[in-house]
Amino acid sequence: MRELLREVLSLQPAWHSKNTPDMEKRGRLVRHDVVGWLKGQLPAIERAVPDEIDDWAAEGSDGAGLKSEIPWARVHSASLSPSATVGWYVVYLFGAKGDRVYLSLMQGATRWRNGEFQPRPRQDLWQRSEWARAALAASVEVRPDLVEKIELGARKSNLGRAYEDGNVVAFEYSVEDLPSDDVLAADLLFLCSVLSELYELAVVDLPPGETAPEIADAEAEAENTAGKARRGQGLRLDAAERIAIERRAVDLAVQHLKAQGYSVKDVGATKSYDLDARRGEERLFVEVKGTTTKWTAASEIMLTRNEVELHQRVHPHNMLVIVSRIVLDHSVSPPTASGGELRVVHPWEIAAPNLTPVSYRYLVGE
Repeated sequence: MRELLREVLSLQPAWHSKNTPDMEKRGRLVRHDVVGWLKGQLPAIERAVPDEIDDWAAEGSDGAGLKSEIPWARVHSASLSPSATVGWYVVYLFGAKGDRVYLSLMQGATRWRNGEFQPRPRQDLWQRSEWARAALAASVEVRPDLVEKIELGARKSNLGRAYEDGNVVAFEYSVEDLPSDDVLAADLLFLCSVLSELYELAVVDLPPGETAPEIADAEAEAENTAGKARRGQGLRLDAAERIAIERRAVDLAVQHLKAQGYSVKDVGATKSYDLDARRGEERLFVEVKGTTTKWTAASEIMLTRNEVELHQRVHPHNMLVIVSRIVLDHSVSPPTASGGELRVVHPWEIAAPNLTPVSYRYLVGE
């Protein structure tokens, strides 16, 4: 691996946006040889990190169409970071001048817009990097050779700056002092173990600007229906996970209502609300939402038009129950859910300014 890194770096000063012979060779090295070495490390990574992550993968890129100034090769969870624009991963980033290469704990620092990759806002990247460094402080402080700032020396591309802004921590390797393959493998394994911790933290304590999985899935499905699927964006939760979360949330809501003296009927399969709760002559229409994330003042839930209309109509005889911090257990199939913290809003008045339309149905006509 050390010699592969050296070869890629030797070609960096000859960078050209066109596929010159040097760029063709660089692309082959990054996308096949370096990625091949990374794939060879995946079994060791799988053995060293928690069993919850079982879809480790490796990929590399030297540009989509035009050749990029900063090629990369990364290790990631295929489900939690389906593309380099989404989520968190560990990545080799090659300096533009060929003088250094970084092994970086990185976030999706770019997004696909108007047919090209564009940097995310710098402030957003800084906030997320700082959040990750604070959350992982105890784990990364054991390696004082990690750096927080990287310098890729990009001459033409704004993407180099985005990578610099998106870095959490990194190992910096000078071309004049590249470590042995054993050291490179050990550093990769260490950063992947930190990455696995970050994956676990990000499920519960959402990073700044991150969308809760159930919200992201609803938006992705809406865009799919509209024929505008987002590049590299898959669903965060599968059907079995969503069912387990929903079932756990409903169970805790039922327990809470019964403790308050209500008789409760689950009507979610046939009605535009989840629970019909009665106590004497009192009747409540109860909406239940579950999430694996921590609840904050900025958290959101998804509502259908029928749900909105019903709860506006029956207010104040309604209730919203949110169950956050639900824990999924993937050691069994299908997965099960446990834990959960309740937040109860009763009565629940839906404030129109807080509603954001996700999609519309439109009759085109003749």
